[in-house]
Formats: sequence, structure tokens, C-alpha cells
Amino acid sequence: MEDQLFKFLFSPIKIGSLTVKNRLVSCGHGTCLGTGEGFCTDEHAHYYGEKAKGGFGLIITEGIGVHPTAGAPLINGPTAYDKRCIPGLKRVADTVHEHGGKIFAQLAHTGRQSDSTHSEMALWSSSPIPCPLMRQTPHEMEVEEIKVVVQAFANAARYMKEAGMDGVEIHSAHAGYLIAQFLCPRENKRRDEYGGILENRMRILYEIIDAIRKEVGSDYVVGLRIAGDHFEPGGLTLEDTKEIVRKVAKTEKIDYIGPTMGTNLSLPAVIPDMRFPLEPFVYAAAGLREAVEEKIPIIANGRITDPILAEKILADGRADLIGMVRAGICDPELPLKAQQGRIEDIRHCVACMQGCVQRVLKGAHISCIQNSACGKEKELGIGTLKPASLKKKVLVVGGGPAGLKAAEVAARRGHDVILYEKESVLGGQVNIAAKVPSRQEFGDIIKYLVTQVEKLRVKVVLEKEVQSDMVLSGGFDAVVLATGSIPFIPELPGIDQDNVVTVWDVLKELKEVGSKVVVVDGGEAHWECCGTAEFLADQGRKVEIITPVLFVGMEISIFSLPRFYQTVLEKGVTLTASEALKEISGDTVVTSNVFSGKERRIEGVDTVVLAMGRVASNQLYWGLKGKVRELYHIGDCYAPRLVDSAIREGDKVGRLI
Repeated sequence: MEDQLFKFLFSPIKIGSLTVKNRLVSCGHGTCLGTGEGFCTDEHAHYYGEKAKGGFGLIITEGIGVHPTAGAPLINGPTAYDKRCIPGLKRVADTVHEHGGKIFAQLAHTGRQSDSTHSEMALWSSSPIPCPLMRQTPHEMEVEEIKVVVQAFANAARYMKEAGMDGVEIHSAHAGYLIAQFLCPRENKRRDEYGGILENRMRILYEIIDAIRKEVGSDYVVGLRIAGDHFEPGGLTLEDTKEIVRKVAKTEKIDYIGPTMGTNLSLPAVIPDMRFPLEPFVYAAAGLREAVEEKIPIIANGRITDPILAEKILADGRADLIGMVRAGICDPELPLKAQQGRIEDIRHCVACMQGCVQRVLKGAHISCIQNSACGKEKELGIGTLKPASLKKKVLVVGGGPAGLKAAEVAARRGHDVILYEKESVLGGQVNIAAKVPSRQEFGDIIKYLVTQVEKLRVKVVLEKEVQSDMVLSGGFDAVVLATGSIPFIPELPGIDQDNVVTVWDVLKELKEVGSKVVVVDGGEAHWECCGTAEFLADQGRKVEIITPVLFVGMEISIFSLPRFYQTVLEKGVTLTASEALKEISGDTVVTSNVFSGKERRIEGVDTVVLAMGRVASNQLYWGLKGKVRELYHIGDCYAPRLVDSAIREGDKVGRLI
């Protein structure tokens, strides 16, 4: 049945001289798995190997810096301007090959979209125009420097071939990296042979392609990643990109093209979050496929989250390969599960951006809120979960993400698990978060976990609050408490008024909310506050957010924040930063500026909504401590955090029992 369902997805494809076993691609993305020296680590090998082990036919590495002026595109990323990079890259290639996959190395120069802090070198670009994201004015490259970078790409390609990589990909895409800065007339104001008409602006790309071919030969795969549409005034349009790829195709020196979308001025399109519909940009892949007359394979990507959707894109002739980057981060076994007909066992990416984007931008290794093994594949990856040596009777209290994950993993290991949840449904706070506009897909996290505990025959008891005596008399060998948290209410004048409610009261629709609302962020600056404000604005209420931090939503991904701002500002929401709640008096809210101490009075407020964080609901833990031999408390019950911590700790405890 699955063979008929996935007629195209699991068919082989030829890319240049190379045959790839299926059409599923893990495209290039940052991992921060390095150690700062610029070389690949064992963690890289295990990370990329996991994709191949899970069935991805083609894996493309993160951007690898080709020259010291570029450094690594991300903190702790790899570089390839020193041949000492070869052993680490070879470990990566060998691991992928061991599991039947093919791997290409993505070669990049960031140009002006970088930071000179680490390299202590001026940034290089086509023209001395500051990057609007990084805000440093680059050096306008002289012709001699252009030649240096061209040769740097070629040298890096040679190193990749020596390391056993199956091909290389030239990065000229979404983030506005160096080659893209030459291609775009807004960034390229040169008056020499590298500026002006399109043919001149493409000159550096032509030279890089030729130099790479000279080093690696005609039978080695060379691909191109390019922005399909910049989505901004003065940027490249899809029609411009079609013309570029037509010209590139005529050289017969590029073996595939992988379009992405957007630049540093249109960040939400670069990595679309759950505010975007599924497969929002496949039309660009289809347009480029038509432009090259279907002579070069085209990779479609961007919010393609499940294999059925991927199959349809291929069947419709809109692309030749399917990039499933975040889907593969969330579940690297997606290909195998699809091929085996286990669709319901696939963890679906919800495009939350928390682990794969926000963490990486902070310099922490890649992770995923649903996949605890991400970045820790050696310890937690495929095949590491072993049966328990002694079967135990396990009690899990709390059916949120932490409790569900603990129950799933413990049951997989052979334990007899029973789970109690005091509410009428499983899911905990994820159910509340999923009520926020544009965050409904969060519910898929619970859908997957519930499916797994049902298949594993975990006994689930709903609408039952567990007390200490019940636990002590139950004969349990191990007890896992995942009782969550409750909203934090600060001690401030007027905080106990009837017109003061919490975000939970609002999203669960437990209390009435008036027409003029102030939503108070306690400093977490995440979706709890921001999403609730949008929820209320959608109901026609006049809303103001106040936060003590430098800007509203400071902890939300930079790829998500612009569209959130656009949406709520269009809905009339007022965003006020650097102000803390001081007092509530009747319908007046008093705030104070966190820097100057100056007070402000907001009059005529009908409802104050508190998003002040949470406190652990851990009374049961303290009642059982010292009385139960094997007692754990995890997730918010241990300390209130985001859902990734809850799932990670559930996984950990499930393995410990």
C-alpha cells in the first residue's frame, strides 16, 4: 500500500553523475555543534548520520565558511579555508555513507551579513552598504579580493571532495550572503565589470562555478542555493531569479538548484513559522523548474511537513526533490516511518522556531521541542532506547507533555505504566497555548504523544486528582510527578481586584474580559503574553501590552517577531516596553519606567491580564518526598519553563526508570 501511496517520493533520482535513493532532502541549516575552532566534530557526524539512518536520501550540511572574512556563518559552525577541516568532514561523510545516504557540503561566504567581532576583520561585500540586520558597513571588495574569494570557494570544494563529500552546494540564497549581494542591484552599486547589468552582477557566480569545476572535475556534483524572491523593494523577484537560473543552466555546470525565499529584510519568509500555511513557496520551485526546462532537478522546501504533502508536490510536477529540514529535525525517521506505512507515528514539526532557530541564533546547539535526541544523537538517537532490565509498575501523575513523554518512553522500555490526569483531557498547558492565534498547530505535539501512549497501552485515568495516600497505597515501584505549574501572581497593590485575571483565565474563557485591556508581561517576553494580546485583539478589544524588557516579545524568534508585530499593530494593539506594573487601582493601571522610575497612569482599563510567569505545582512532591523509593518530579513541576524542557525531562526519566 505504501508503495502506491509514495510512488514518487521513494523513487531514485539522478543528480549529475550521482544517484540518490529517494527524493527526500535534509537541506542545509545551522547546528552550532562545533567547538569554535571551525572544524566538524563527532556531534556533527552523529547528527547528520541520524538523518541517513532515518532514511533521508540526501543530506546537505550547514553553511561552511570558505574564507576568514566570512568565518563560519553561525557561531560554532564549520569552516573550510584550512585543510585541517578534512578529517572532521570525512567523519561526517563516512557516517552518512555508512547508513546509505548521500551528503553535499554547502559552501558559503556571508559577506556583509556577519559580525567582525570574532574574525577581527572588516566585512567584505559588493558595495559599502550596511547590512540592515548586522548594521556594519562592509569594505567594497577590490577585484583582487574578488579573485581571492573565488579561489577560496574552489579550494573549499577540493577539500570537500577529498573528505568524501558527494558534492557541494554554492550558497547564494535567503540570508543575503555574499554572492546574493553581488546579484542584487540594491546591494550592488559597482561601476566595474562586477556591477551594472545582470550579466556583470552574475560574473562572480560564473567565476566561482568555473573555479570549482576546475578543481573537482565535471563528474562531481555542484549545486546552487538561490533566493527565489526577495519579497522587498529593489530586491530580486521570481522573474529575476528565473532569468539567473536560465543563464546558469546554459553553462551546463550546475547539477541542481535549491530555491529558498526572502532575505535579511524579509526574514519571516526565510524560515516560515506556523503563521504561514503549509508549502507556501512551492510555486517558486515550480517556476524555476519551468525556467530550466526541467533539465536540472529542483528542490522544493519551506513548511513541507508530511510525506503525503511531499508526494503530491512531486506528483504534480512542481519539483523533483523535497526539502524537509525542520520536519527531519523533529523526526529524522520520517522517511522510514512513511515507507513502512506508519504515518501516525511521525512527529510533525509545528514550526515553533524555538529549538532549531532561536537556540541556534543564541549560539547553543540545535534542538527540537519534540525531539529530545536532536544534537545528542550519540546518547539519545535512533537505537539507543533499550528495554528495561526489570519491569516496574510506574505511576505518572499529570498528562501534559512531560507526563505523556515519560509514560511513552517508560512503556517503550517494557514498564507497566498508569497515568492520571485531573482534567477531562490530556495535554496540559499545550492545550492553552494552542488557543492562541497562529499557534494552533501546537496541539499536534499532544496528538502525537496521545497516539503513542494509546498504542503502547498505557492505562490513562482522567478527571482524577491524585493524593499522597493513593500513591503510597498503590504499590508502585516508581512515581513520576508532572503536575505542572500555576500562574504567578505578584504581591502588588490592587492585584486581587475582580478585574484582574490571568492569561489562563482568558484563553480557557473562565472569566469575562472588558473592552479596554492591559496585558502585563512579567519579563518572560514570550508567546504567553503576546499571543493572549492577539487573541483579545481578534475579539475586537482595545489592547495594550506592557513589558519591563527592552521590547515586546524579546524572546520570540527574530523570524517570527516581524509578522507578529505587523499583525497586532494592524489590529490596533499598543506595544509598550521598559515599563513594569506598579499598582492597580480600580480602573487605573500605574506603571513605572524601569530606567527612569517615571510613573504612567493608564485610565479606564476594564481588565488587567497577567502574564507574569508561573510557579511550580509541587505540593504532591513534597508530600511524597522520602516516602517513595523512586520518586521524580519533572517539567514545570520541577521549574516552570517551555515545552522543550518538559518533553526532554520526560524522555530522560523514562530512560532512567
